Amino acid sequence: MDLYVNARFLPMTGEHDTFEAMLVGDDGTITFTGSLEQARDRAAQLRRTTSGSLAREIDCEGHCVMPGLIDPHSHFSGATQYFTAADLSDARSFDDVTRLLTDFARRRGWLTATDEAAPAHADDGVILIGVGLDDATLVEHRMPDRTVLDRVSATLPVVVNHVSGHNLACNTRMLQLAGIDADTPDPTGGRYLRDADGRPDGRCVEPPAMSPVFTYIQSHQRLDMHALVGDMQDLYASHGITTVQDGATTAHDVAAFAGIADHDGFRVDLVSYPMFGEDVDGVFREFARYDSATYHGGFRFGGRKLFMDGSPQARTAWLTEPYTPGPEGAGYRGHATVDLDAAYRFALAAFDEGHQLLCHCNGDAASDAYLDLVERALRESTNPHRHELRPVMVHCQFARRDQYERMRTLGVIPSIFVAHTWYWGDAHIVNMGMARASEISRVHDALDLGLPFTFHTDSPVIEPNLFESVWCAATRVTKAGVQLDPAQRVGIYDGLKAVTVNAAAQYGEQHRKGTLEVGKLADLAIVERNPLDCDVPEHSVSPDSADSPAALRNLQVLATIKAGRTIWRHS
Repeated sequence: MDLYVNARFLPMTGEHDTFEAMLVGDDGTITFTGSLEQARDRAAQLRRTTSGSLAREIDCEGHCVMPGLIDPHSHFSGATQYFTAADLSDARSFDDVTRLLTDFARRRGWLTATDEAAPAHADDGVILIGVGLDDATLVEHRMPDRTVLDRVSATLPVVVNHVSGHNLACNTRMLQLAGIDADTPDPTGGRYLRDADGRPDGRCVEPPAMSPVFTYIQSHQRLDMHALVGDMQDLYASHGITTVQDGATTAHDVAAFAGIADHDGFRVDLVSYPMFGEDVDGVFREFARYDSATYHGGFRFGGRKLFMDGSPQARTAWLTEPYTPGPEGAGYRGHATVDLDAAYRFALAAFDEGHQLLCHCNGDAASDAYLDLVERALRESTNPHRHELRPVMVHCQFARRDQYERMRTLGVIPSIFVAHTWYWGDAHIVNMGMARASEISRVHDALDLGLPFTFHTDSPVIEPNLFESVWCAATRVTKAGVQLDPAQRVGIYDGLKAVTVNAAAQYGEQHRKGTLEVGKLADLAIVERNPLDCDVPEHSVSPDSADSPAALRNLQVLATIKAGRTIWRHS
């Protein structure tokens, strides 16, 4: 047994609720909360009646103990990029892109120091990948094409992923290996940008067009998930997260996750959502033991994942009103990235099977389409428990209040990518105009309507720092210091509920997670100070204050505990 003492407990059962001590049993659940004297008495009683171990007192040194954070949407498999790919987030020009890629490849021994065009290991599974590139920060204001990336290497395959995850760029060698040429048609929901001769120029827009590249990478890249999974879990746990999501799982990744679960197991809980475009039925059949509300080796399926559109910062979100004028021409509103009839069949299968449905919706037209198919599936499904399935709208960037009202009626949970305010608010102002950009991530509307909203990071799009998401919801300031609609702010406590109480409910695990209560798992985050003590000004926040050590987004996690066992500790 472990007795946690000398802490500021934030149980998330009420904004002002706290207690003096907490007892965790040998089974990893909370057995008592209350006064220190009562806790010690309870520990002694349990030892006498159960022949249990002597309680170990853990002095928390005045730090805050709160429920472990729950990730409502990210891509756990994508965390491999933090350890295997070149970070291009600081690039400000094509010259920066090529330099960072070349330096990374040289450090790995993939390029010789004297001949940049000659890889040290040609065609042996080496693929040079760059991540985190935001074309909005480049002086060229576009993604690099194959002529730019050919400067890095003509023989080593090179791929650069946009930070949004909704477009990429390849060099000529990668296009050849992926089988993309002048005769390759644009797939439904995707597009290959082309040069004057009609040949793909290396830029692939939206997942249907990116798929051949990812398929090649998955089958040829030398990537050992088993070797990386420890670092991947540490990344999440370092932010106090004890339950994580793989929000668009391929069949290949399911096999890897199952192998890990069957052997060493996961230290965190991992919830997986096989995605549209994969053989989802086949995955559920082959790995049926994980299609359960119970974790096996820390792994289970949560349901199915659907994509409806792209990203607003890449101007591929599907909107009801046009973007500001751009290269796409007047009246451009984006488009669906999926055939709507196929999307409905996928959704109906989820409802009939009793699976939770997650759907990526950034633009308000995408939100309309998703709510339409949910309403239709609820009407036509034969599953008597279909109204209990908690479908989720993921991102909700331009979801309107009337759509939140409709979500309430249909039982749809909005999972809001609220960090857009900070990371891409300025880009949205350029792409949509100030009035529309100011209304992104309408969190207060969701709160006002009583919706159990959650926040997510979409990692690896950004790091899985959910405290930063709460800070973004409480401030709504852009990197340039522009204040987006302050009426859509919410307080810190309501923001924390989004990544604890509400996130647990999104997974149907509210009876086991989300609060510090007797009978629940001892999933804990020990943080430097109580997040409720982090001041958020009532008026505009300067971007400089975001870097302050006192800012909520920089709150230091000291230790993360899963079911009573420490899985990460700050060194």
